[in-house]
Order: sequence, then structure tokens, then C-alpha cells
Amino acid sequence: MAKKIKWRGENLRLVKRHFINTGGFTVLLIDETNYPHLIVSLNSKNYILKENEIIVKDFGDSEGIKEVLVSAGFLTSTGKWVEYRNELCEICEVI
Repeated sequence: MAKKIKWRGENLRLVKRHFINTGGFTVLLIDETNYPHLIVSLNSKNYILKENEIIVKDFGDSEGIKEVLVSAGFLTSTGKWVEYRNELCEICEVI
């Protein structure tokens, strides 16, 4: 069963997809037609992450998504942060 969430008025599913070039994965919010509304995580090719960790994009069009996903029980904060294009981004574990 897919994890479901409401984001900015849309009923979306939380899905994981693998990055071909790095072997890591990304987390997306997609609708019922599989259209990706939001990419939650950033490509981690410059960082070493644990198996279920992602760098959460919580700025720009996705500002506030980390708190929504943590509150809904989809992510857990690790307390680790990295700088990505002059933005501080938290590393979270996908549950």
C-alpha cells in the first residue's frame, strides 16, 4: 500500500525511485496519474548516506514539506545537515 499525503490541496502518494547514476534513491509525491508534483529529496552523489537516508529539499517550491512528512510519520529527523547550493538541508530517514 502506498503512503498517502495531502500537499497543497492535492491528494498524493509518497514513492521511492532509484537514481540510476548514483545508486541512491529519491522520494517523490505523485498523483493518481503518476505525475510527479514534488521531488522531496536531492541527489546525494557528493554525500555518503545510510541506506534509508535522504537529503530533504525543504526550500523553494517544497518549503515546509519536511515538517509535513515528519509529522505524518514518513520521515525521521537525524539531526544531520548538509549545505546544498547555499541552502541548509537536513538528512532524514525514510520510514
